Amino acid sequence: MALAVLRVLEPFPTETPPLAVLLPPGGPWPAAGLGLVLALRPAGESPAGPALLVAALEGPGAGTEEQGPGPPQLLVSRALLRLLALGSGAWVRARPVRRPPALGWALLGTSLGPGLGPRVGPLLVRRGETLPVPGPRVLETRPALQGLLGPGTRLAVTELRGRARLCPESGDSSRPPPPPVVSSFAVSGTVRRLQGVLGGTGDSLGVSRSCLRGLGLFQGEWVWVARAGESSNTSRPHLARVQVLEPRWDLSDTLGPGSGQLGEPLADGLALVPATLAFNLGCDPLEVGELRIQRYLEGSIAPEDKGSCSLLPGPPFARELYIEIVSSPHYSTNGNYDGVLYRHFQIPRVVQEGDVLCVPTIGQVEILEGSPEKLPRWREMFFKVKKTAGEAPDGPASAYLADTTHTSLYMVGSTLSPVPWLPSEKSTLWSSLSPPGLEALVSELCAVLKPRLQPGGALLTGTSSVLLRGPPGCGKTTVVAAACSQLGLHLLKVPCSSLCADSSGAVETKLQAIFSRARRCRPAVLLLTAVDLLGRDRDGLGEDARVVAALRHLLLDEDPLNSCPPLMVVATTSRAQDLPADVQTAFPHELEVPALSEGQRLSILRALTAHLPLGQEVNLAQLARRCAGFVVGDLYALLTHSSRAACTRIKNLGLAGGLTEEDEGELCAAGFPLLAEDFGQALELQQTAHSQAVGAPKIPSVSWHDVGGLQEVKKEILETIQLPLEHPELLSLGLRRSGLLLHGPPGTGKTLLAKAVATECSLTFLSVKGPELINMYVGQSEENVREVFARARAAAPCIIFFDELDSLAPSRGRSGDSGGVMDRVVSQLLAELDGLHSTQDVFVIGATNRPDLLDPALLRPGRFDKLVFVGANEDRASQLRVLSAITRKFKLEPSVSLVNVLDCCPPQLTGADLYSLCSDAMTAALKRRVHDLEEGLEPGSSALMLTMEDLLQAAARLQPSVSEQELLRYKRIQHKFAAC
Repeated sequence: MALAVLRVLEPFPTETPPLAVLLPPGGPWPAAGLGLVLALRPAGESPAGPALLVAALEGPGAGTEEQGPGPPQLLVSRALLRLLALGSGAWVRARPVRRPPALGWALLGTSLGPGLGPRVGPLLVRRGETLPVPGPRVLETRPALQGLLGPGTRLAVTELRGRARLCPESGDSSRPPPPPVVSSFAVSGTVRRLQGVLGGTGDSLGVSRSCLRGLGLFQGEWVWVARAGESSNTSRPHLARVQVLEPRWDLSDTLGPGSGQLGEPLADGLALVPATLAFNLGCDPLEVGELRIQRYLEGSIAPEDKGSCSLLPGPPFARELYIEIVSSPHYSTNGNYDGVLYRHFQIPRVVQEGDVLCVPTIGQVEILEGSPEKLPRWREMFFKVKKTAGEAPDGPASAYLADTTHTSLYMVGSTLSPVPWLPSEKSTLWSSLSPPGLEALVSELCAVLKPRLQPGGALLTGTSSVLLRGPPGCGKTTVVAAACSQLGLHLLKVPCSSLCADSSGAVETKLQAIFSRARRCRPAVLLLTAVDLLGRDRDGLGEDARVVAALRHLLLDEDPLNSCPPLMVVATTSRAQDLPADVQTAFPHELEVPALSEGQRLSILRALTAHLPLGQEVNLAQLARRCAGFVVGDLYALLTHSSRAACTRIKNLGLAGGLTEEDEGELCAAGFPLLAEDFGQALELQQTAHSQAVGAPKIPSVSWHDVGGLQEVKKEILETIQLPLEHPELLSLGLRRSGLLLHGPPGTGKTLLAKAVATECSLTFLSVKGPELINMYVGQSEENVREVFARARAAAPCIIFFDELDSLAPSRGRSGDSGGVMDRVVSQLLAELDGLHSTQDVFVIGATNRPDLLDPALLRPGRFDKLVFVGANEDRASQLRVLSAITRKFKLEPSVSLVNVLDCCPPQLTGADLYSLCSDAMTAALKRRVHDLEEGLEPGSSALMLTMEDLLQAAARLQPSVSEQELLRYKRIQHKFAAC
């Protein structure tokens, strides 16, 4: 890499991109006509650091001197100098970039040879695309997802070296594989087995071409499908058509191992089973399992086609089809759906007795006409086949085709039946069958509800009512919806705020009406959200006995023998303590939504960002680690704030005159990614709101660089807190410290240390002053202590910092209060500390000046069992580290010597004394600046700078805040506790 000197060329040619360099004639560089690209780096930086790639073009022949002896020169514009943060005449290291010819074609438009001539004009590229020349692939574009590539484009070249595939498919996928050529007479009616995965819609079984070839079947051939390992009595076969899925089929909604990712082909040995077919087969929606596939050999072939051997046999058409509409809370059973059914059966459909048919209603507004109830539009309706009539088909089951030409359709009433879960066009966390991060709670809820759905469920005593507790936004409704989807239950969601009324009688009437409506849609789950709103009088202070009795009667007096299929009630609340006792005891099952772990937060973030364009530098794992204490709603709000920050960033691109309406439209059409800086701004905003919600004040960012000295204290704290977080496997025996007590003179940095630990370990910081928890009402002080630890567990991993601990937990039996409040507070604090062993990510740090005044029980093992003395800085080396940490963000004159400043200070100083020294010096500098501005001696735009005189004047007036006698007393206390 050669050294070169940058020279500003003014005026810079307007036809040349401002970020290109011009090579003067006679220089040592090769001819630029071949598309030379130089890598520039300031001479003082490390050779391994990043470099700026620029296009090197031939400079003007006239008006420039020939290159003489000395270092080579590069003619540049002032815009490039500003980008490199250098001045004219600066030295840089420059080297030609070894690149494939395609890069020169993309960047400079040079010719690639006879096959591809020079490119004229910029090239439109998009992230993820491969350039129209072999080799380069666009990994990232800024600021939008697509743009023009030309000489003015800044490039960052990355060599993949096999770490990423250029195409999702291996090999040449442009040429489709040859179709199967196996004749029908060459394969007997043997039974083959495939592993089924849920996904897609329609009536066809999806397989790959190679799988179809292995089965010996034709495209579109009819087969019998049944669950493997089941007898004919428990699993009746169903007729389906086999279709080939193309390699780029969208399988993003599929479940199960090996089902592929977006854009990947379906693996061999797997069959994509539509949700309706899987339901009619009796398969578990989470795991379809192994399927038996058998060719449909018998069928009805027209007499005139009997001599043809090229036709595949198929089922006969039904003459008559009798169906019943399935009662659902989402549509009325009394509407006129002739038009919807007519359009659905214009295509021949497979029908068998007992099947549940799914009829889509998207785009058909007539389903809302004549409906007496105000119901929202639902995307599908369900009907059940009651009876079919036609020629008796041969085969293991009576299967027919039904359409508007050959079949007469009769709707003979309504029925109660479970319904299948249908995947949406774009799967989201809210509509998922198994929401990421909430799978365990969904399984637990299904285990409670499922026994009622078994054949003998009506004989079970009691009810299956469930009370689901959790903070707002934790995903309670999502969990209930996923459980209903897995079990095939109807879901009727009713916010309890809509049931509140002016009188108790009106509330009771609404309750009875909603339960009656839910019974007409069984098997169903009635979801009552915010159930704690019921049972309270209008003032909200007492209980409404009539409403409580009515709700308890509806929950408990359900006759299991008369409610088959069953109706189950799930109620949610975020304030279980406000629920009346008679209502709470009516729920035999109570489930609580636990706090999300780091892995669960990562799963939720991946699900929420699956369809969003993220920058290459976005690290979701690190983001999940920083979102401690967040619930599902907080993570969704984080993405909302990130999108808003990205929009603001795009609008502030710095274009002259701002973005026009046309520019905004083009940016929206191109799309723009969410960058790490967008997530950083959103996270800061979200953490501020989250801290206010859980009662944790917003603590300014404090790093170890802000804490001078105290190296031994830092080591002790990190061994207690950071080690269990980074290496939990080392503490598998359960032996861990959760309490740390910092004691020493005032002003030595105890609070600053706790803040630095919370910042460096990415922990939530909950600061509590001792007197803040004391309350005049009986029992409220103990409740405040319990609330502090509850907030910490909700925001885990978290540090609870008790400042002035001696005022909160003095020795019991010595307090002068008549009611023994302080003794009860100490006892409650001890109980909470003992319970921290079950919570791995909550740590307690206490700070006090007088550890001898604390209750001795607090200092026993398992509580504040690690005592760390934070003393004053007595030697000049530690004082210099503290003073350097305080002044590291100040602007000091070059003549300032911190060592000379400390020589003028008293020998024993705390961190607070040195902070006071800097504060006095800053005040003196401000006074000097004001005086100079009034005299007109100095412009007001220059930065405020501390001089040696300011610091020496402050040092002369400095008095230690802790005397030598007090320091000796603190040292005696230290030796006393160190000897224990």
